[in-house]
Amino acid sequence: MSQNKFLKYFFFNIIGLLILVSLGTWQLERLQWKERYINKIVTQMSLPAVSINSNNILEFSNLRYRKIKISGHYLYGKKIAIHSKVFNKIVGKHIIVPFKSDFGYILVNRGFIPNNKSINIEESTNIIEISGIINFVNKKSFFIPDNDLQNNDWYYVNINDFKKYSNLNLLDFYVIEENNPLEVLPIGSQYNLNIPNDHLQYAITWFSLAFVLCIFMHLIWKKYD
Repeated sequence: MSQNKFLKYFFFNIIGLLILVSLGTWQLERLQWKERYINKIVTQMSLPAVSINSNNILEFSNLRYRKIKISGHYLYGKKIAIHSKVFNKIVGKHIIVPFKSDFGYILVNRGFIPNNKSINIEESTNIIEISGIINFVNKKSFFIPDNDLQNNDWYYVNINDFKKYSNLNLLDFYVIEENNPLEVLPIGSQYNLNIPNDHLQYAITWFSLAFVLCIFMHLIWKKYD
């Protein structure tokens, strides 16, 4: 290998090394961000439940994963089912029902029902109090189909889609209802808070590749020194 080719080869390896170290550093930054995010969720869920009132209804955008209590009644005539949900290795669906409160309509995830089961609940305007966790719609993954409003096929919670489907002016958050021990179905508390945090493994992988590349470059340098 000529000296000119060797220098070019060494230069590109330096660029590769910098890229690997940058990726490892980025993963460490992501690790710190994810740990802060998970700790925030744990802290929010450990706080006492708050009741929705006219003073805090506009502040709920800052209260994701906070426990709340709210009074009103369900509109079961407008309920929908989110398909392809799994609970304890059983395939089923989540029942989503709008809830009418004094402060507006709120979408509520009542919980899980197996595909071979059903619930028959009569419409009632009796005021009840429910408790649950505040959540906001996340961007759906690439593999989840779009909701089909025309055929009433639903695959993820989308408040704007449900507004069009139900003609209700929903608030911009929804509630994951806590499990009601007095009900067999639906099974509530479908929080799905198993947030993956694999950034440390990714960082170790990138730094390991950078270390191997350093050894390789050292051997090449000694050979042509």
